[in-house]
Amino acid sequence: MVTGDNVKTAKAIAVECGILGSFADATEPNIIEGKTFRGLSDAQRDEIADRISVESNYYDGLVFVLL
Repeated sequence: MVTGDNVKTAKAIAVECGILGSFADATEPNIIEGKTFRGLSDAQRDEIADRISVESNYYDGLVFVLL
């Protein structure tokens, strides 16, 4: 899920829609803030990309899709 919502809203949506099983699953790297994502190297992004379920920034979502 890529959303422009803030992380708190993204967590709630992900749990409600079944993307994440519970709020206990709503931690990094399943959910990652844009500023944290942007701070990662390309190699670090590649390493966690398969585990990211929710990304809350449009630009970061675009970078994520291009991985």
